[in-house]
Amino acid sequence: MYDRKCYGYKHGADGRLIIDEETAKNVKLIFDLYLSGQSVVGIIKELEKREILSPTGKEKWCKRTIDVMLSNEKYTGDVKLLKSGNSEVQYLSTDNNPAIISKETFEAVQVEKARRSNVTSGESGKQRKSKKYSSKRG
Repeated sequence: MYDRKCYGYKHGADGRLIIDEETAKNVKLIFDLYLSGQSVVGIIKELEKREILSPTGKEKWCKRTIDVMLSNEKYTGDVKLLKSGNSEVQYLSTDNNPAIISKETFEAVQVEKARRSNVTSGESGKQRKSKKYSSKRG
């Protein structure tokens, strides 16, 4: 479970995750593009322009794939585990695998994602902001 493969990694001879240099550079690119102001759609356009195939080998990337990648702490070397399938309790296994993204970059992306989100949590629950984040760059 700790060593479940995700884009940017492959399994070494011992079955542990190791960095796949070829796809890891694409992971770094995705994080860098997001922090430089690109929207998820803008990132997809850039990846397709560069003819970078999706994790499943397709020419088209899904928005969800990029969004999940930008939220996956595994890229920092950490893994979140749930105590059980329906539990709110989470454990963080640190330094589980080699990091592709620094913890600082990952945290900066999480802050930026929250800033761009058009959903806020208030006294009356979750609501949409009156003004939606718009990126004219993508």
